[in-house]
Amino acid sequence: MEIDGIIKSFKERTIQSAIENCIIELNDEITNEVRARLKNFSNEEVISIKIFLEKILNYCYNCKLFDMETEDADVSIINTLSEKEIFLLKQFALYFYGRLSIGPNIELLKKIYKLDDDKFIHLNVVYATLLSFDEEIEMDFANKLLTNPEYDLMIRSWSLAFFRKANNPYEYIDNVEEDWEEARTPRIKRLSINDEENPKYKKAMAYKLLDLCVIYLFKKSRNIDYLTTEDKEIINNTNIDYEKFSETKKNMMTNLIEKIIL
Repeated sequence: MEIDGIIKSFKERTIQSAIENCIIELNDEITNEVRARLKNFSNEEVISIKIFLEKILNYCYNCKLFDMETEDADVSIINTLSEKEIFLLKQFALYFYGRLSIGPNIELLKKIYKLDDDKFIHLNVVYATLLSFDEEIEMDFANKLLTNPEYDLMIRSWSLAFFRKANNPYEYIDNVEEDWEEARTPRIKRLSINDEENPKYKKAMAYKLLDLCVIYLFKKSRNIDYLTTEDKEIINNTNIDYEKFSETKKNMMTNLIEKIIL
């Protein structure tokens, strides 16, 4: 079972274990279950997992992220991987690196964002930084989504594939004719969270801009407006007055809301 293999790799924390268990296509079902199981790890274990994921990423980028002593056996294993396998390993490491209970190294993620020009890598790097409220990468990525057709298509396609548990999430293409309920529903639900007492409030605020971008891009791509009156009310009333948001970011979100509720 893929989930058991991932947990095994988090316990063993070796490159060999990562190669055997972590080169997979992620989807919503897998990530939810793994994140739930990660809550059973101690803080010391989570710190070790963070270091482990950083090591994987550094190997995948030919040790350009930071200096470290390399083990010949690990280098040999990495060198046997295909381009796609390296890509999947990067995606795996980035996804869980940004969702551990301890925050990621933002400067390391910024290096990856600059080193790699793959749209999907950029996607995972950005989501890994969101809870830090560091806007540098987030704003660059949001502008790419809104101005670059390739990024627009990429995030729509990936959103549908991820929530539909597609077997090939990085090859799935949105045909712009189908309903996008699977991508819409979780984002509308998150945008409806405005109560600071809600345990998911911080995450809702952190994901706010990209949630609005995704909803806007789906709406713009379709001839049919799938948003209900209730959806638009939620979007119109979503809180964007947050102390950690810059004025530039607030203005972008205001503009997106206006376009969405038209």
